[in-house]
Amino acid sequence: MREAYKQLRHYLQELDWVGSGLVYEGPLQGFQFLWQEEGVLWAPPGEMETAKKMLLTIGEMKSCTTCEIGENHVFVEHFGMSPRLVILGGGHISLSLVKLGKLLGFHVTVVDDRGEFANLQRFPEADCVLCGDFAQVFEEIPDLPANYYVVVTRGHQADEQCVRQILRRKYAYVGMIGSKNKVAKTKEALYKSGFRPAEVEAIHAPIGLKIGAVTPEEIAVCIAAEIIQEKNKVPVETIEDAVLDALCEDTGSTMALIVAKSGSAPREAGARMVVKDNEILAGTIGGGAVEHAAMIYGSQMPKHHIQKDVQEFVLRKEEGAKLGMVCGGSNLVYFESD
Repeated sequence: MREAYKQLRHYLQELDWVGSGLVYEGPLQGFQFLWQEEGVLWAPPGEMETAKKMLLTIGEMKSCTTCEIGENHVFVEHFGMSPRLVILGGGHISLSLVKLGKLLGFHVTVVDDRGEFANLQRFPEADCVLCGDFAQVFEEIPDLPANYYVVVTRGHQADEQCVRQILRRKYAYVGMIGSKNKVAKTKEALYKSGFRPAEVEAIHAPIGLKIGAVTPEEIAVCIAAEIIQEKNKVPVETIEDAVLDALCEDTGSTMALIVAKSGSAPREAGARMVVKDNEILAGTIGGGAVEHAAMIYGSQMPKHHIQKDVQEFVLRKEEGAKLGMVCGGSNLVYFESD
């Protein structure tokens, strides 16, 4: 298990998404491989042919679905890295955009070349605040395909300087504030500098959905709305950094993964958590009685030398009602320990 998630973390540094096929029940229980459109990216040693054969079946399947391949039950996921919002400029719009970014589950970085606009006192909710010249500060920003860049600096020259550097990096989105006239001049300068039309036209400028925004707060909302629109064009499951870190690094832990659900159980297939010694290290599968029972069971597996298992947790109607689930429901949970 650990090696599969180490490989997943590696590939998510380079690719927009990575597919996973996991046998949760059957003779090959625990077998997992990673893939992309071009084919299998990684499989356990000696298992590449098995992975290639399975990919013929699951390659067109949606994320968080299951199928049967012979006697093996396979859970399919499409992973994307947790999205990262990089805001270039620490002005009034950024104050609201940071809050919206955190609300939407983004890792948020704010950058400005002025100390009074780039500090944790001004942006206490940001995960990272960088102060430095826009020409050099990109060296401190990880170059990742899940980066969503918002260019809202104090001036035209700084905006153009930032965009030039972003277009040479990986990104999921780049948007720049400005009037139509300013945007046209910036694009013309980029063309003259040798950037290809496809690169220049990828810039969302003027930035944000057209909702008639006027105030800084409203502009932040329209920017966030456009980012949501772009992010959800390719549906992927994001895996929390804390969960991925725990799966890669915490020895003696157990993963609990919902592979199927019925009724009104609180979490969908694909929810996962990592447990150890009757504690949740990271993630959630919905809280309440199901999560507690899964935590206890997963924590006991290493002690009983159980490495892989699948269990169904059922909430009957009367039990579900206590948790606000009027119809009850069930979760099929796959467990795997080191």
